[in-house]
Amino acid sequence: MYAYNFGARALRRGTGPGLCAVAAAVMLAAAALPAQAQVPYDAGTVSKSERLDVRQSPYYRGYDYYRGTANQGKPDDGQIHPWHVQGNLWLLAGEPGESNVAVQIGENGALVVDTGTEAMAPKLLAVLTRLTQQFGGDQKNIQWIINTDGAPDHVGGNAVIRNGGTSIVGSNEQFDNSGLTPGAVVIGSLNMLNRMVMPNAQGQTAAPQGIWPNETHIEPVYSWDNNDESVQLVHPPSANSDENELVYFRRSDVIATGDVVNMVHYPVIDQKIGGSIDGELAALNNTIEQATADFHMGPQEGGTMIIPGHGRLCDQGDLIEYDIILTTIRNRIMYYKNQGKSLQQVLALKPSWDFDERWGNAEGSWTAEQFVRSVYDTLPARGKGKVRFAMPEMAGG
Repeated sequence: MYAYNFGARALRRGTGPGLCAVAAAVMLAAAALPAQAQVPYDAGTVSKSERLDVRQSPYYRGYDYYRGTANQGKPDDGQIHPWHVQGNLWLLAGEPGESNVAVQIGENGALVVDTGTEAMAPKLLAVLTRLTQQFGGDQKNIQWIINTDGAPDHVGGNAVIRNGGTSIVGSNEQFDNSGLTPGAVVIGSLNMLNRMVMPNAQGQTAAPQGIWPNETHIEPVYSWDNNDESVQLVHPPSANSDENELVYFRRSDVIATGDVVNMVHYPVIDQKIGGSIDGELAALNNTIEQATADFHMGPQEGGTMIIPGHGRLCDQGDLIEYDIILTTIRNRIMYYKNQGKSLQQVLALKPSWDFDERWGNAEGSWTAEQFVRSVYDTLPARGKGKVRFAMPEMAGG
C-alpha cells in the first residue's frame, strides 16, 4: 500500500552546474527587458515602473537563480523570491530542495501550480498576495491551485494557500453564497487523491484532509480558459509516477512540468506509485514536442519556457539534453538486462558514471544508485526490451 510519508519524499538539493548554453542569456541580459518584467526584488513595496532587479530576471546567468552569486542572494535564505518568466507566469523560488511554485496572474486573479512545503506556506502566501494585488485585474484573489503530484514539497502548503484564496462560481464569490466551499479550488489527479485518503491500520488517512484536492481529473487532457489564455492539464498514464499533471499555459508559452522534469538531479521514478523509466521518457518527449524554440536565438533556445518541479528554468534545448541523458542510461541498462545481468552486476558496471557528476547524488534521499535501480526494475524482462531513441534535435521553432 502506498505510504504518504512527508519525510521520505523530500529531495536533497543538488550541487552540480547546469547544462544550458548561456549565449542567449548573455545577449538578452544586454537588451531591454520586457515591460511585463518591470518588477522589483520585493514585488509589492514599490511601483511597477521601477526597474527590475537583475536577480529575478530569467535571462540572468542562464535562467538560473539557484546558481547565483552572493550579490544575487542565496536560494536557501529562507525567503520566497518572485521572478517574472514571461506572459502571465511567475516562478516563485526559495522552497527547500529547489522545489518550484508557479503562478499565473491576470484579470481573474491567480492560478497557483504547487504550494511548496507546509513550513514555507505563510511566506509563500504573503508573496502571492503582494503579486496578485499588484498585477491582478478585476479579481485579486487566488482562485485556482493545481498540484502536479502528491509530493510533500508540492502539496504541503495546500491548506494555507487554499484558505487564502476565493472561489467564484457562476459570478458569485464564496462570501455571497454560503453553499460554496470557502477558499480556492484545488485540482489534482484522482490517483493522487486516492492515495491521500487511504486509511492506515489506525484509521487515519495518509494525508491530512486540509491538503486534499477538491476537484480531480482523469482525462488525458483537460482544458479551460483563465486570464485570457488556454490552460491545459496533461495527465500522462505513467511518468515518474502515475499522479503527474503537467500544466500548459498556451498564450504565455510556459509549461509547468512538475517532477517530470528535474533540473537538480535524476528524476525520482517511484515504481510503488506507478512510475517507470519508459513512461517518464514518453511524457518528456511529448513535452519536447509541445515546446517551441525562438528562431532568432538558434535551434532549441528560448521560446517556450519550462518551469521544472525542481531547479532552474529551462527551454526546449535543455529538455532535449535531459532526454538524451536519460535515454542513454536507459538503453545501457536495457542492454545489460537483455544479457541476463542481475541488478547487482549492472550497479557494478556503473551505467550512469559519465553523467553522475552533474545529475547524480552520492548520498541523500535520491542517489544515482537509486535511479539506476528504478530504471532496472521498471524495464521489461530479459529479452523483451528494445532500444529507445531519444527525441531527435529540432531546427528552429
